[in-house]
Amino acid sequence: GSDARLHHALAAAALTVLGLVACRGVLDLRSAPDAQAPPRFALPPRSALVIGAIGFCAVFAEGASLDWSAVYLRDVLDTSPGLAAASTTAFALTMAVARLAGDRVIDRFGPVRTVRVGGVAATAGGLLVVSAPGPVLALSGFALIGLGVAVVVPLAFAAAGRSGPNPSQAIAGVATITYTSGLIAPSAIGAVADATSLVVSFGVVTALAFGLVVGAGVLRGAGRAPDRDRGGVSPPPATAVKD
Repeated sequence: GSDARLHHALAAAALTVLGLVACRGVLDLRSAPDAQAPPRFALPPRSALVIGAIGFCAVFAEGASLDWSAVYLRDVLDTSPGLAAASTTAFALTMAVARLAGDRVIDRFGPVRTVRVGGVAATAGGLLVVSAPGPVLALSGFALIGLGVAVVVPLAFAAAGRSGPNPSQAIAGVATITYTSGLIAPSAIGAVADATSLVVSFGVVTALAFGLVVGAGVLRGAGRAPDRDRGGVSPPPATAVKD
């Protein structure tokens, strides 16, 4: 029941303090003896464009679900405001759980299989959302979308770091494509909904989620994957790694 201005002022103060404390542990790469000044502008390599497309699909589904899930339940399924807000909670909760458990899953099954199965889950979630006759199935759909897209972006950055002769440019290119998706997704969903309906908008989200299933192979080698996702080449043992 407090004023929104007070809420945001307190949140800003808390985040500022936490940010200052966290930044003490960040490495200052400018002080590295072999550090080179990066170019002011560089076109991303072709590999970054392909990997970035996977990140684009995942972040589009993420942005659409975070910003429009509650509106979907309220306007399309005519639910109460409290139940509508629960859809955002369901999405964020499953996404957080999947992020926390992601390393173990990737270590066991590899990045390609993990993202492909995640894409199937996200696609199934999208289909549940657009076909749901009531809020329960829609809530389950948003939860599945969160579960399916959770680990895609970290794996896209990892794959970019292992592609091409200049990993920093590849990572920057993937980041640009990926976060551009996050900027345009909410407004794109609104524009499609205005021209057609929110159901059609989340049909677009479902199609992009299926893109994860189709394109997961470009993430081969990202993360600490088993040999089957590394083309049969085993990584060196930890004891063999030298400074």
